[in-house]
Amino acid sequence: MQKLILIAGPSGAGKTTISEYLANTFAIPRVLTHTTRPMRPEERSKESYHFESDASFKKLHFFEHVKYGSYQYGSSKEALDQAWQDHDLVSLIVDIKGAQSYLAKLEKQVYFLYVTASSKKMLAERLIKRGDDPNKIKERLTGSELNVLPPTLQKYAHILVNDDWNQTKRQLDNIVKELSK
Repeated sequence: MQKLILIAGPSGAGKTTISEYLANTFAIPRVLTHTTRPMRPEERSKESYHFESDASFKKLHFFEHVKYGSYQYGSSKEALDQAWQDHDLVSLIVDIKGAQSYLAKLEKQVYFLYVTASSKKMLAERLIKRGDDPNKIKERLTGSELNVLPPTLQKYAHILVNDDWNQTKRQLDNIVKELSK
């Protein structure tokens, strides 16, 4: 059966690091999302995102999509199906609303991994270390941007407290072993 490791959690929890570990260690690719924003110099089409025009974006079937400023972002059924053509196990980073959407539509195929840290202080330190704007860090660690696990999703969530990377890797190794059976 095809499975999707859905990764959500607050900024600084390690979602991208975990997704990259899954890709590099187990060849579990991350499902690419779509955007209408222009490609940045370091990005590559069909590696960083599916870069879309407004017209092509409208033709897709989205599990979730948002608009930031004048640009749209979303994750589509088409991208998931494309990833599943070559791999039975794939990952995707989403926010909490995205997790709700995927679980509603694909519940039995989703392994919902909620990643967090033991304190907001640790999250803030990671965001500072990676170079985030200090004025934005407070925003990212409050309100809806914090991506707190709501009670309605707790029964689906496999909570991973990412305080120690070596321990996190061992937990990920066990998760992949179980999902690969």
